[in-house]
Amino acid sequence: MTWSGLYPLLLVVHVLSVFAFLAIHGISMGVWWRVRRERERAKLVPWLELSAASIVPMGIAALLLIVSGILVGVAGGWWFNGQWWLWVSIGSLVVIVAVMTPLVSIPMGDIRRGIGIPSQADAKAGIVPTPVDDATLDRLRRDPRPAIGGTIAIVGIVLITWLMETKPF
Repeated sequence: MTWSGLYPLLLVVHVLSVFAFLAIHGISMGVWWRVRRERERAKLVPWLELSAASIVPMGIAALLLIVSGILVGVAGGWWFNGQWWLWVSIGSLVVIVAVMTPLVSIPMGDIRRGIGIPSQADAKAGIVPTPVDDATLDRLRRDPRPAIGGTIAIVGIVLITWLMETKPF
């Protein structure tokens, strides 16, 4: 079977990977919105643990999304044929991933540490973070960076979807 013969199967895998990634990532997005409103520390812990538990499945879905996307590009004959939409899509994905750490992951980690939940690095080093006072926790919960990161991600996903559907250049 040729690459072009694999295209329909690879496309289905890619689309399902996108759905899986967005569904799993939706857990963290929903948690962030909930954490912004929750004032009781005891209620924050299970929400933040739920978000943390989604990280590995989200990473697996992201890896499958990227690998299947590359293979769809190869099978579709778009990889090196001068169509720039694929490269703009890849660049957009790189930008989205690059902004997620400083704009979303770091603030969420700060909230976790602020209520005494150690990061993976903290746990490996045997460090238990000291919980912060309520005013500091409130400031951490209301950090605007995740909203900015989420906006960039949504705009990027819409752009990538448009590029894949229209293949404008």
